[in-house]
Amino acid sequence: MPLFEYKALNKKGRKVSGMVTADGPASARLKLSQETIFPMEIREVKTSVKKSIADSFVYRLKRFHRINPAVVSTSMRQLATLVSSSLPLIDCLNALIEQTETPQLKKIFTQIREKVVEGSPLSVAMAEHPAIFSHIYVSMVKAGETSGALDIILKRLADFTEKRLKLSKKIEAAMTYPIFLLMISTVILIFLMSFVMPKVIGIFRGMELVLPWSTRMLIWFTDGMKNYWWLGCLVMIALGAGIYSWIKTEQGGRVWDRIRLRFPLFGRLHHKTVIARFTRTLSILLKSGIPLVEALNTAKPSMDNRIMEDAISDTARLVGEGENFATPLKKSGMFPPMVIQLIRAGEQSGELEEMLAKAADVYDDDVESAIVSLTSIIEPAIILLMGVVVGFIVIAILLPIFDMTSGIR
Repeated sequence: MPLFEYKALNKKGRKVSGMVTADGPASARLKLSQETIFPMEIREVKTSVKKSIADSFVYRLKRFHRINPAVVSTSMRQLATLVSSSLPLIDCLNALIEQTETPQLKKIFTQIREKVVEGSPLSVAMAEHPAIFSHIYVSMVKAGETSGALDIILKRLADFTEKRLKLSKKIEAAMTYPIFLLMISTVILIFLMSFVMPKVIGIFRGMELVLPWSTRMLIWFTDGMKNYWWLGCLVMIALGAGIYSWIKTEQGGRVWDRIRLRFPLFGRLHHKTVIARFTRTLSILLKSGIPLVEALNTAKPSMDNRIMEDAISDTARLVGEGENFATPLKKSGMFPPMVIQLIRAGEQSGELEEMLAKAADVYDDDVESAIVSLTSIIEPAIILLMGVVVGFIVIAILLPIFDMTSGIR
């Protein structure tokens, strides 16, 4: 349904502005007049139709600009506070729209409010915006509407999102310096091989010397960088695009996910991250009153690894057939013994969601410590690699010079 932005006067004669969804301008005016709002100006907000090639290109670029999850988390917490005040949901959404400063998110909340006004549940209205509200959000909000504890569910959603963002930021912060160091080293190496080395190596071209293999290799590589750098860039772009396209296929994605689990150093880190994310998601879903089988199927995509998701699919099927949770999870071989033991203890004590939350906390801590250990290895490894490369360049240049000086003597 089209979205219209309006400037109007309320019943007290004050200027107000906002957005409303309607079939057309006339319907928008009618809907506003029913709310004792008298529009002075109404214009349709274009969201999907792009006529020119330039506009289409800009639109495609904007799709990469996603709303910050931290802003969405803050909005959920604000909505939870409003709902807990026993205000009608429409009034809560109106207040949330006024408080939201992000224009794109403001439009989305406006569309959600209009759906709720038309009689749709909040979960159904949120489901129409999967880029912002994942199936986990929708399932939890639906459970909150059914149980009458929507404010509690929204607070849990905000806590859940903030914990995930906190872990992601710690990982990003830990990897920032190694990545920066690698980029600087690469830039320096490209500069040396493209601009400095051709001038230095030019000294040896006119001399009748039997050059060492290291010098010949350096000359060959320098000439390649100077004359065929564009070909190298094209090959790298084509190779990257081909690998990316292959990973997007079902077969390629499965192979890539298996590699991610078994890759040296990074494989264990990825495995721990997947387990922490899954147990945290499953815990919050069970706390929201969602049945175990449904919660397993809902939490499964949060793992972002097809191999691990297959294990959860089999587990959900067996649990639905009457099996307990821990046994099929152990048979899959994809989960460590500690997680299995915590889940078994949670099933026996009736506190499964608490045990899952404890497992998530443990693996969050493990991921943080693993990141610290990994960065402590990566940083000296990059420095050592650059030292080897620079040392090779120096030796390749000095060996012919030593031969020249020894010949003069």
